[in-house]
Amino acid sequence: MINPRLIAHLTGWIILFTGLSFLLPLIPAYLYGDGSAVWFWESLVISTFLGAMLLAVGGLTSAHEPRYRDSLAVVGISWFLISLIGSLPFMLSGHLDPFSAIFESFSGFSSTGATAIADLRPIPKSLLFWRSFSQWLGGMGIIVLMVAVLPFLGVGGQIMFKSELSGPASDKLRPRVAQTAKILWGLYLVMTVLLLLLLLAGGLDFFEAVCQALSTISTGGFSNFNQSAAYHDSRYVQGVILIFMFLGSISFALYWQLCRGNWRALVLNAEVLFLTALLLIVSLISSASLVVSGTMSSPFEAFFQSLFQAVSVASTSGQFTADWTDWPHLSQALIFFLFFVGGCSGSTSGGVKCIRWLLLLKTIHRACRRLIHPRGVFPVRLQGKNMSDQVLEGVWLFFLIYFLTMAVGTLAVTASGLDLLTAFSASASALGNVGPSLGLVGATGSYADFPAAAKIILSLCMLLGRLEFYSFLVLFFPEFWRR
Repeated sequence: MINPRLIAHLTGWIILFTGLSFLLPLIPAYLYGDGSAVWFWESLVISTFLGAMLLAVGGLTSAHEPRYRDSLAVVGISWFLISLIGSLPFMLSGHLDPFSAIFESFSGFSSTGATAIADLRPIPKSLLFWRSFSQWLGGMGIIVLMVAVLPFLGVGGQIMFKSELSGPASDKLRPRVAQTAKILWGLYLVMTVLLLLLLLAGGLDFFEAVCQALSTISTGGFSNFNQSAAYHDSRYVQGVILIFMFLGSISFALYWQLCRGNWRALVLNAEVLFLTALLLIVSLISSASLVVSGTMSSPFEAFFQSLFQAVSVASTSGQFTADWTDWPHLSQALIFFLFFVGGCSGSTSGGVKCIRWLLLLKTIHRACRRLIHPRGVFPVRLQGKNMSDQVLEGVWLFFLIYFLTMAVGTLAVTASGLDLLTAFSASASALGNVGPSLGLVGATGSYADFPAAAKIILSLCMLLGRLEFYSFLVLFFPEFWRR
């Protein structure tokens, strides 16, 4: 049974928190005196009013713990409203039209990193900070943060926690889900600060280092510069960014195990090994292609560039140090293949996730063995655990929904007037929360010239990819709302 008042109440709290986050961009707004403070004050007032209205309409009852459907509704509705509210500063500033502002905000909170801004140079620093900060909030998840600070969520908090974190399963690190949420956000904050210090040591000024750290650890990829990471003409800085993009694509639960002295949990994890091996193979083949074709003469340079772009795309960060769409066709194909891989479950990266690919390959292997031994029993095991048929069915269903949605998105974007290559790669990029694309966008371009309809379609694809479909799609089923 759906409880509309409870849904409104919890959504109101989340909207209020989002509104309070507008206070942080006021610091660079006043510090640099660019006249942008009014945009964030107005955004704060609007979001506070909306949150207060939802709290007034809603309310907690005696049985106030959100149930399964209530929790799904809160996640889906909240993420949609948060992304819309996040577009307010862009709209009020006049730097972006409403459709581009919505696209930029959805891209930020989903940690996609695709931008509708053609030239970042005239953008005020407060807006640049807001872009990066929205990615940082969306990377680990606003609702996961709310679960950590709102003690009354109870059992429903666990459902919302699992609905927002990426991957088919989210392990609890503590018996209470609120404790798990606090640990994850604590690790996230510590790694952000560590990255910030390393970037400062590389010569970046404080503002650039903050924005770069927020975008990198969240595997979002927004940059303050049109050249992205290539702007930092420093192998040290680019190397630090590369390492933390990779770290952001690994489950943060494994870092907690590492902190407790269980290094094997991280080093021997099947997903981590799969992702590492895949990145090395792609980078080695791509670098060989670059050298053989004469695109690059130095094998070391070719390997570094290949590894950076591969890690960036696989982690769905979308930063770049070179335009890989101008590389040989084999290198392009290998990196584009990584659009469909993603990082590990429980990380800040988007995409399909390595665990699903592992389970898919193991399921195919089991099917082949059954053909050879029809009466044999062959369980699918991962990390020493037998995977239930329900989990395996969920993996197959996810792949079906993922690629079906991509096909529909491609058709819809094509209908807006864009060519097939651009539409397909943009849909794949948006759904995988990657950022760069092929065709008109390329690895270094923007979506500024896309039609308004295409921007809205891709914005919805970003949201679907970030929530991994179910928490948002169920809102459109009439039976979901029936008592």
